[in-house]
Amino acid sequence: MASIPKNGEPSTRQRTAPKDGSIALYLVNGVATVWDAQVAATLHCVHSVSGLRAGTLPGVSQQNGFLGLPLTLMQEETAYLVTQGIAHLIPLSLNPTVPSPSEIAQHTAARIKRVQALEQRAKEDEIRRRAASKAEFEKAGEEARAKREKRAKAKAEKERAKRAAEAGDEGGEGLFGGDERKDVTTKENDNTETSKSTLPTKVTASTPAVSAPVPDSTPSPGYFHTVPSHPVHSTTSSSQNVITTLPHPLFPFPTTPRDHALLGVFTTLQSLNLRMGLGPRFGGEYLIYPGDYLRYHAHFTSQVIVRDEPIRPAEIVAWGRLGTGTKKAGLICCWDDGQRGDKVQLRGDEEKKAEVEFYSLEWANFG
Repeated sequence: MASIPKNGEPSTRQRTAPKDGSIALYLVNGVATVWDAQVAATLHCVHSVSGLRAGTLPGVSQQNGFLGLPLTLMQEETAYLVTQGIAHLIPLSLNPTVPSPSEIAQHTAARIKRVQALEQRAKEDEIRRRAASKAEFEKAGEEARAKREKRAKAKAEKERAKRAAEAGDEGGEGLFGGDERKDVTTKENDNTETSKSTLPTKVTASTPAVSAPVPDSTPSPGYFHTVPSHPVHSTTSSSQNVITTLPHPLFPFPTTPRDHALLGVFTTLQSLNLRMGLGPRFGGEYLIYPGDYLRYHAHFTSQVIVRDEPIRPAEIVAWGRLGTGTKKAGLICCWDDGQRGDKVQLRGDEEKKAEVEFYSLEWANFG
């Protein structure tokens, strides 16, 4: 059985590059953190890993109710993401070096360019929107003009037919009968031409070409102010610091049998489409939700049992009462990999034999 490197000892395992699309988790003093809002949303919505927000602003009232980035992850969440190839770890130094003036200027210039590109895109979208609105308005005007012409023509035809019928009812023609009908017909034609001339002339609707305005070197007030920024992570860092396999001297989890049990239970619950949260304040390892914790209350409070660890009757009573007091059922998670004592099974084919059994515990009159 191979030995596991202790804390501070270099790892002898072969380093592997992270997969394409792997999420970067920044390791700060042994805790994996997420500093990007989109990455946090991806972990929450796609991979069912919510973490815990820890960002605060000193002196702001009710800051504990509105925590923000960074997002901190439990050891189980971190190990699950790394072992599944979803993410990799990037250790950050506790004493980061101050960036050079050239790095600050380069990062600030890139940020200004990005914001100016967003402003430019917003202006182009506004021009397209106005052009489309104008074309729609002109199209509606053309349709209205055609309807008015159709109604005027139908009215003129109706009047002509009515007069012709009246002329037929009068019988024979007089001395000037034919001339009178000719004058009536001429007058009707004149009225029709007059009605047409009073209608608006047809305007050809043409969509003007969208011309991109020349970007202004001066940022728009209210949108952006030039403030030199500090790069979050140096782009010149070596790729040798990327952690893709666990355990690692900088992240020694899982190492003990209980660590493996916690990771095994967490992975099994993830495969059952359940979501886990911190459970110590409710007397358990995890709070287990049937889905997004923004939509559901936790249904279970879990207790992890390692291998052949005995359970005292008093513990069963305590877990049952705890579940009743918190309006949750107790979930006993029994993890067994076939080993006994403090032996640790390393990665290999035999590790896949580890099994997790679940037992629900609640009082008979619960609920």
